[in-house]
Amino acid sequence: MIDRLRCAPSDDLWYGSLLLAQLLLVWFTPYFPTQDGPSHLYNAAILHDLLNGGKEWGEYYRYELKAVPNLGFNLIVFPLLFVVKPLVAEKLFLTIYLILTGLSASFFLSTFAPGKPRTAQLLVVPVVFNYTLMMGFYSYAIAVPVFLCAFSLAWRIRTRPVYVQFVFCTIAGIVIYFLHLIPFIFFLISLSIIAVTESKETVSPIRFFIRRIAMMLPLVGLLIFYLASNGSSNQSVDFSYLLSVGRLLLLVADLFTFSTVTLSPLQLVPAAIGMFVALVLTVSLAKDCRSGRLTLDPGQKTALFLAAVLTVIYLLAPFRFGGGSFFNNRFPWVILLVLLPLFACVSDRAGTVVRIGLISAGILSVMLNVFIFRQQSDDVSAFLSGLRSGCAKGEGVMLYRTSRPEWPKIDVLVHAPSYYGIFNGCVNLGNYEIGQSYFPVRFRNDLSPLPTAQMFAYGRGEMDFSKYPAVSQVIGWDLKPDERLNLNKQFDRTYVNDKLSLWIRR
Repeated sequence: MIDRLRCAPSDDLWYGSLLLAQLLLVWFTPYFPTQDGPSHLYNAAILHDLLNGGKEWGEYYRYELKAVPNLGFNLIVFPLLFVVKPLVAEKLFLTIYLILTGLSASFFLSTFAPGKPRTAQLLVVPVVFNYTLMMGFYSYAIAVPVFLCAFSLAWRIRTRPVYVQFVFCTIAGIVIYFLHLIPFIFFLISLSIIAVTESKETVSPIRFFIRRIAMMLPLVGLLIFYLASNGSSNQSVDFSYLLSVGRLLLLVADLFTFSTVTLSPLQLVPAAIGMFVALVLTVSLAKDCRSGRLTLDPGQKTALFLAAVLTVIYLLAPFRFGGGSFFNNRFPWVILLVLLPLFACVSDRAGTVVRIGLISAGILSVMLNVFIFRQQSDDVSAFLSGLRSGCAKGEGVMLYRTSRPEWPKIDVLVHAPSYYGIFNGCVNLGNYEIGQSYFPVRFRNDLSPLPTAQMFAYGRGEMDFSKYPAVSQVIGWDLKPDERLNLNKQFDRTYVNDKLSLWIRR
């Protein structure tokens, strides 16, 4: 095997500097542009108030605390709200996420490809602001780097006494479980793969495998308990989605761009560079393995096996799974991170192309994000320009608009009324978390009937506001003349600023 590409000291410097630039972008963007983020922040503030006497929100909301596997965001943000305002708490959460993701990817790479160059870790820079994070799936996002660290440590202690491994894997699994369910399942899969790959290296593979699987029984029992306690769906299983060619093409495109094209088509540029580099690395790796220059060690085989399993699940799983949506979209960036140890095993032939490509992709990603995030944040600021004229404490408010452009994929305004709740104390009637069992906040009184999100957020069908007396005020965005006439039947317009209009019920 020819000499491996050596990681120049500047690679770590580039990696740290580009991640720092992405971190600074979080702090210098007034409103970090996510879809569900405002709703999570709003409900965290409500829960914090309710658990401390409910002086602000106790009249309108109640809480139901449950040990559900979706607590990652609240576990971090709740204590922060004792000392900082909600917007600062969100930025601190994102800071923890970025630092943890950067460190965990580097730790994962050094664990499963020890002694190999770390140039491939630069692939992390463009994907930290992935579809999952930008959708505001905060609990899932923070659980992924914790999973990578736990998987890495489980591999490192695989030769330690069984009781040490058992205690660690059980504790780590429980922590990941309460952060988010899907990375918990990733952890179970990774432990199973370690059992398979390591058993082949032992004198008694069957006994070794059974012992390793037995260590997972408490975690498997926890998963079974959760699934059993949440009941099963009465709907028949329908796999017809697997026959959709269009769906398959979208999944492949999202996989190859690492779920990073979310806010603008311009993000295709760094994504395409990253995809090209990944293809170069894959081709180089395949050639080296075929020619005998490189033989994958057990750690690299484990990473490859896990990436293959996650890819199969990604391609075959439905859009909705386990009570949540966008199931497939959560996988591509995780698959990329798992593949990093394989990408580290490249020869000098690909070294220059890889390094230049990854640095270029990172720089372009940061530059484009500066422009795109600012643009999206400005839209949120324009949406919030009516705060001084908007709803008062306890008033029911909802977003109403009739259309939205094809881009961005991430809708930063659909839950932006939650900011009116955070700053003015009004009740966001579009608070989708209220009806979900894995979120803790509920309306204190029955406010039904309420319009569906499709009706009030995307304007699909004419709204008859007389059917929804709980709506005290409407936040209109980019309304057409006929929609304004419809609002005039029940509401008076109190504020107008470009696309924004505020309406109060007579």
